[in-house]
Amino acid sequence: MKLTFYLSLLAFSFAITQSTFGVSVGPRIGPTTAPDTLDVEQEEEFFKTKMNIPDLRLAIPVLDAGIPESTQTQQEQGIWPELRKAEAVRSAFKLKQWIHRYNQFDSIVIAADTSVSADIYLIGRIVESDSETMRIAYKVVDARGVAWTEERTKKHRVEVGWHERYGNTDQDPFDKLYNEIAEDVYEELKERGKAHVDRLEQNEKLGPEKARYSELQRITTTRDLAFARFVSPEYNDYLEVQGSHWDIQIAPDEESESWRRIQTIMYREDEFAQVIEDHYEGFRSQIEEDYEKWQEDTFPVAREVRLAKRGRTIKAIVGVALVAASVAAAEDGAAKDGDRSAENAVAAGALGGGALIAAAFRDNHLHKQAVEEINELSRSLHNSIRPTRIDLNGKIVTLTGTVQDQFGQWRSMLADIYAQSQDSDAVTILTEEDN
Repeated sequence: MKLTFYLSLLAFSFAITQSTFGVSVGPRIGPTTAPDTLDVEQEEEFFKTKMNIPDLRLAIPVLDAGIPESTQTQQEQGIWPELRKAEAVRSAFKLKQWIHRYNQFDSIVIAADTSVSADIYLIGRIVESDSETMRIAYKVVDARGVAWTEERTKKHRVEVGWHERYGNTDQDPFDKLYNEIAEDVYEELKERGKAHVDRLEQNEKLGPEKARYSELQRITTTRDLAFARFVSPEYNDYLEVQGSHWDIQIAPDEESESWRRIQTIMYREDEFAQVIEDHYEGFRSQIEEDYEKWQEDTFPVAREVRLAKRGRTIKAIVGVALVAASVAAAEDGAAKDGDRSAENAVAAGALGGGALIAAAFRDNHLHKQAVEEINELSRSLHNSIRPTRIDLNGKIVTLTGTVQDQFGQWRSMLADIYAQSQDSDAVTILTEEDN
């Protein structure tokens, strides 16, 4: 008598509750088709030719993990909070890898939130993830606060046998999902890229006095002005809120000394953004092996739960199934070896199929070290960034606190440098070797 049969009887009651996802984005920017499987590490190979567009920076904030506040709801949906936090970071890096392959952005940065300066933002949330199925909701928003897309959701289900075929490669079971989102971003940009080229051609005919910004030029200028407003009051009137968007009122004099200094200061801000991305990359690399174990080990359970949902007519015997499944678990080979994770999973299954999926890995004594690693790293993810030491013209200053805290301190330091007409090269981020 196989355990999976009884798990199927139980799991029909599993219902995945999808959360609606809406992103309200106002003037808060700044300080305030490819193969299904592909080795994305070969970054010298690109899907598309670079378009004739301005240099653009894409920011991908760490995804909203989609964790309900209620512990009971987390259990019912089978959400392991610390694992979801890990997925939120990991998915951001996967999206970066795939978007990079489309070869359109001058830089792509992983950020804590949308306060980082960028031209375009890909804002996402994990709606569902159970090792067999992942669903991500996302929006594309630009530096003006203008949403390029309504809320969109994409989903992918891993086929049977994937882990046997590709488990020992650099491929990910959800590469198809990440690629679809990356392609969607490319298609949105392609429309605006064509309009940009058209505007440049019209400007040539009109002459300098009648030339106008393309939409992409307005976006890049807005990004710069949003940062300039934070650094210097002289730029306060250059942008104005129109509804929920920034609107350019005065075009900056790109030849002025103040504007050149603003550009230099902004470049220095990007340096600390890289420190933050390195922090997240360090986390991702630490949990990667354990996360891949979770994906492979819970895939069969997740699939059984989904298939069992079709058998709703057996609801009346779910109590019997729980008892029978517990007996089967005791007879299972793993139980004979002292591993009672299957029996624990059945008990967790009383809360719903999702809880059973989570328990399939978390309660397995063979994975105790992996579980502890994921829990420890994820709990301290957003507040464990080590203090950053800065050499400020020979004086050592230490930035402390969360990712957001240190980023804010760095920005304030740059604003002070501008206000005091100091050389921005006077501030240097010290590496571990310098410490």
